Amino acid sequence: MSQETALGAALKTAVQTMSKKKQTDMIAEYIYGKYDVFKRFKPLAVGIDQDLMAALPQFDSTLIARVLANHCRRPRYIKSLARGGKRFDLNNRFKGEVTAEEQAIAQQHPAMQPAAKPATPSSDAAVEPVQTTPAITEAAPSTEPSA
Repeated sequence: MSQETALGAALKTAVQTMSKKKQTDMIAEYIYGKYDVFKRFKPLAVGIDQDLMAALPQFDSTLIARVLANHCRRPRYIKSLARGGKRFDLNNRFKGEVTAEEQAIAQQHPAMQPAAKPATPSSDAAVEPVQTTPAITEAAPSTEPSA
């Protein structure tokens, strides 16, 4: 276990007075700023949650897990898993591979499916003529006073 410094303890106390949402946002901003592997949305090494918790003892481990879960749900991260390849640790070093099963699961994720397009006619589709109502031959009396 690492020794907690006075500055780290003060930061931890200050952070805990914030709302959980603000803490999560602050932790995410810190992680994306410090670790290139997060910034570039590279596939993360298995067990990186433990590495993050050890590297960031000033933050609540539950909130670190929440930030990590949010990161792993982002479409950009899912796309990187779907491509497969190497996994990386916090120092951006190779640490394992994305398995074929993990790659297949990522490819089936809703973020990887084509977005449903709105029901508008496309430029190359035949446009059906719009039926118009027959013109009224007699003018109806107006109920509005003329100005």
